[in-house]
Amino acid sequence: MAKMYGKGKTAIESEELQKRRWQIELEFVQCLSNPNYLNFLAQRGFFKDQSFINYLKYLQYWKEPDYAKYLMYPMCLYFLDLLQYEHFRREIVNSQCCKFIDDQAILQWQHYTRKRIKLIENVTAAQQQQQQQQANGVQASTGGELAAPTPNVNGTASTTDGQQTSSALQPAQAQQGNPQQQLQINGLASGANIKIELN
Repeated sequence: MAKMYGKGKTAIESEELQKRRWQIELEFVQCLSNPNYLNFLAQRGFFKDQSFINYLKYLQYWKEPDYAKYLMYPMCLYFLDLLQYEHFRREIVNSQCCKFIDDQAILQWQHYTRKRIKLIENVTAAQQQQQQQQANGVQASTGGELAAPTPNVNGTASTTDGQQTSSALQPAQAQQGNPQQQLQINGLASGANIKIELN
């Protein structure tokens, strides 16, 4: 079954040919990230051919997010933009220009990698420091150990720092329980018998 190709700018072709064209264009666009390949194309005169220049304009659809997500070397889009300018197409013929661009690309990758690793290390260190400060703050407020709540007469439990926590049972529920429950909830039960028995 024949269909129109992706952008609608080519003749009707089969789905198999569409897939093959897509793969070829993907590979070619990614090759543009190599300045030495651009120098090779320029020295062979491809950048003087108007049909090839039109093809480069056509390939700009790879900048759209639906297509760009398949690129492994996103720098190729930058070079694709540069190839739209005649001045760049003329200068890339020069081997020294190509070497300079290649060196700058390598330096950028190295610097970016080092900078990114350093940024990740700084973020990790800051998170660890923040966690330590939080842990130290909790220990300082509780006197170095977590305090167990002690029962109070009014049905609430208090910790060593004076904070009150409410009992799990409401007073209406406490009135319905047995006498042992009543003593435990009111805080009158002995310390050895501090569990709450529910029906």
